[in-house]
Amino acid sequence: MTTEARHPHLLKLVDPPIIVGHRCISCERIAFPPDPYGCEKCGSPSDNFENWDLEARGSVRAVATVHRHHRPAPITPFTVAVIELVGGPVVKAIVEGDDVVVGSSVEGFLAPEDKDDAGKVIVDLRFRITQ
Repeated sequence: MTTEARHPHLLKLVDPPIIVGHRCISCERIAFPPDPYGCEKCGSPSDNFENWDLEARGSVRAVATVHRHHRPAPITPFTVAVIELVGGPVVKAIVEGDDVVVGSSVEGFLAPEDKDDAGKVIVDLRFRITQ
């Protein structure tokens, strides 16, 4: 069975998964997702960026429980968190578990979400609490 990331340009399917961001060559600012307009810090154009691999690990900075949303998946309730990655950028993602609190250490994993028309399993990045 073939597996593919929902957003293949943003995620490498390895274990543990790698998030693909970018780094400005001029000022060394690391960002995610890659910004097509240029660097927010120094104003360099986007052609002055290099791909930058980010670990899918970090700590929770804010957390909320979603009880209703407009899609059938994920099933509610689920937890969404603002996660400060080890490499610096901040992402919003689903965190599995009932004990997610500000300050929790988390790590990413690949969660199967769908199958496409060709039968490929589509995966998304999710996080879980680490000890």
